[in-house]
Amino acid sequence: MKRPALRVRDRRRGSVLLTAMLFATALAIGLAGYATLARQAVNTAQRTFHVRDALGLAESGLEEAIDCFRQMDAGVGAATAWADWTLSGGNARRTLPPFDRDGRALATVKIYVRGYDGTLGPPLVFAQATLVPFDGSLPIKRTAQLSLEKQNFFLRALVGRQGLAFSGQASTDSYNSNPSGSATGPWAAYPGTGARTNTLVIVPSGTISLGSQSSIGGNLALGAGVTPPPPNKVSGTITTNFRGDFPLPIYPTAAGVSRSYALGATIPATLPVAGHLPASDGRYYYFCTGATIANVTIAANRPVTIVGTITALGAGLALQAGASLMVYIDGAVNAGNNAISNSNWAGSLQIFTSTSASCTIGGNGNIYACLYAPNAALTCSGGGSTGMLVGSYVARTISSGGHMDFHYDEALQLPTAGSPWTITGWYERRTQAERASVASLTENFMQ
Repeated sequence: MKRPALRVRDRRRGSVLLTAMLFATALAIGLAGYATLARQAVNTAQRTFHVRDALGLAESGLEEAIDCFRQMDAGVGAATAWADWTLSGGNARRTLPPFDRDGRALATVKIYVRGYDGTLGPPLVFAQATLVPFDGSLPIKRTAQLSLEKQNFFLRALVGRQGLAFSGQASTDSYNSNPSGSATGPWAAYPGTGARTNTLVIVPSGTISLGSQSSIGGNLALGAGVTPPPPNKVSGTITTNFRGDFPLPIYPTAAGVSRSYALGATIPATLPVAGHLPASDGRYYYFCTGATIANVTIAANRPVTIVGTITALGAGLALQAGASLMVYIDGAVNAGNNAISNSNWAGSLQIFTSTSASCTIGGNGNIYACLYAPNAALTCSGGGSTGMLVGSYVARTISSGGHMDFHYDEALQLPTAGSPWTITGWYERRTQAERASVASLTENFMQ
């Protein structure tokens, strides 16, 4: 009589067992799916990390090239700056040692520079990072590119970083001393083929004041908050959204050039000194300490650079025909009437000073020069009926009285010797067409 009850219990046990088996099977399938999903998520996250890492490595390749350009800015010869690279014509290439990315991938970085020495036009730098994951997935490639050009400190006629004040009959205009754009000239004296109104005066902050008889022959760029002068004082356009920095260049160092001479506190009457030899870039480098630059003549057709601490740059500086002088100092510039005699164009005399002391330039002479003193108050006075300043002048503040005329030389818009390299563009080559062109642009060094 009890057998039916046993069969019922057996059937119930069988049902529970079957249910448990089904549940276990479903759980196993779910766990397997979860494990697969988790593995895919880990792989996706890992690959995303590699993609980002590859771009970072490509950027490190760009930095390797930038470092070489910075060395050249500091006066190091191109052959020395690019010593670890393979050079061919005007191009340079390099493959960095492989990177082990935490045991998950092996990375290589290739760098290619078109026109590393500037002989092929503005340089282009390509850097390509390739990561090969250890899980056997497809390699990852990221390619970045940047362009460079020579920074020009003298693209503007006048810059008064914290203010500009014209009184008397001070005025600005422009001309082009070298319409052909030839690197060897000739350069004409003002007004050359004719005076023009292509100056650019910049006042990022502070105030601008133009007297009743003063004017700007060209454009005026003002920073936010600077009140514009009356429109009839400016022949061109007035903009009020200027933003920009005016950093000092990297000064040359004795260690950074292949040959130089120490002068101490005494600068000879004529430079270069007879028997001295130029550095690898063709310039004669002189380093001084506590000196006064005055009554110095730069010999004809000689490029000279003076670097150091000085008490002042004063009267008696003369450049003979074909000479050029670049001055990197920390002292004030005080050049009065006929204090500077430059028989060449304004770009052949470039003066950079970090001083915060007051500087003066003026008198009734004609001074052809470029002055970059972003921390100094510059006073330009006098002028009479013949005085004028030709070139470009950058200072913390600029004030001018009397009949001082400023004539910007448009030939200064061309890069000049000693200008540093600066980055003008960066982007990643992402599209298929852009990636496909890498091979032809790098002589098949990159794919």
